[in-house]
Amino acid sequence: MRLLTISILVFFSSAIFAQNYKWTQQNSGDTIYLRDVYFTDNQNGWIVGNKGVILNTTDGGQNWTTQTSGVSELLRAVYFINADTGWAVGGSLEKALIKTTDGGLNWQSIAPNYSGSKQMYDIAFFDANTGWLVAFDSIYRTTDGGDNWESEAYVTTVEVPVARAIAVTSDTTAYIAGSRKKNSSTRQAEVFYRRPENFPLLWGTSGFDPSVSDDHFMSIEFINSDIGFAGGQRGQLYKKTGLEGGGPWYLNFELSENQMIHSISFPNESDGMFNTSIQISDVTYALIYHTSDAGENWSASPDTIPDFLLATLYAPDTANAWIVGVGGKIYKGVYSPAGINKMSLNIDVNIYPNPSTNLINVKMHSASNEVVSYSLSDMTGRIVEKGQWNLRSSDSRFTLNISDIMKGVYLLKLSTDEGQSTFRILKN
Repeated sequence: MRLLTISILVFFSSAIFAQNYKWTQQNSGDTIYLRDVYFTDNQNGWIVGNKGVILNTTDGGQNWTTQTSGVSELLRAVYFINADTGWAVGGSLEKALIKTTDGGLNWQSIAPNYSGSKQMYDIAFFDANTGWLVAFDSIYRTTDGGDNWESEAYVTTVEVPVARAIAVTSDTTAYIAGSRKKNSSTRQAEVFYRRPENFPLLWGTSGFDPSVSDDHFMSIEFINSDIGFAGGQRGQLYKKTGLEGGGPWYLNFELSENQMIHSISFPNESDGMFNTSIQISDVTYALIYHTSDAGENWSASPDTIPDFLLATLYAPDTANAWIVGVGGKIYKGVYSPAGINKMSLNIDVNIYPNPSTNLINVKMHSASNEVVSYSLSDMTGRIVEKGQWNLRSSDSRFTLNISDIMKGVYLLKLSTDEGQSTFRILKN
């Protein structure tokens, strides 16, 4: 597991605690399950969900209006190439594939000319003409804006592939997150990639270390033609850094195995975020982790939104993000510098794993010998543990045993003569 190395940050605020982004709920006008969100800039965005629901905003989410999709099937994904032209896909009992060329004022149903699965999961385009869509058991490509779709095949060595999400990096190259059969009882998480240099155009498999068995990738994002991220059902985030098309992919960040990585979004090559969720004392929290260095380090304390389930996020730029999910809930996130304001302490801190069930490791690196006072308190302010740690002028690691405390959100405060800082700890 990659350790999180960050400068000590201020996470405490007058309300509860500060976050990387400030998240404010917006009014969707409905309680239906919202499954995907896409913005072409920080003002114009679309959300799709169950029963063919499409919502649109032209003012950054201050107001959301319903657009007529013309379909009653659930819509799982939406993608816009510009403010006018976009597509949405879904389907359960019937296939659902629709397109707009006027920003969603009118949506036209496209009859997909294939006989594959009725469950379409994702769609993405390189330009107004070239794009791919993935169904449960098949892949299709268009070169005329979606009017016609051609089937593309996996290599013959891939057994029982399942696709869930797609990322497009050029008019000939794309990547699909999903899984394939490993043996009679398990599946292996997999990223399939299109081989434009081969004929016929076959989708091959990528190279992974062995820890992705019995998993399934649910999300994928590329920050450029070479570097991408894929997130799984069991809390593992993988990163592709090799220059070759297929990989290799390496474990980049690891959560507990019950924390599915729902979605990943990078507005540029450095700044990005992904979201997961966790249930603590009958409350489900959406957790959003952030990076500012292309995933070399991820925030030790995630943003938290309570009572939020199965959420999907999208960030059109580094200052704004939206996350949508069950119950018609929409939240807008705005970058909050106060939430990640660096202190003058010459200490680096790693906190892992977080969330945790039993043990929390706190690793600190200091340029000199220091004494750090610590206290762990619940959200009412009650201190459950406190003490002091003696730092050497190098790496020092300390362990907190949280196995006997109740599930919930706690605050770990670290103090020296120069100042203090507070981190969120999640006990599950």
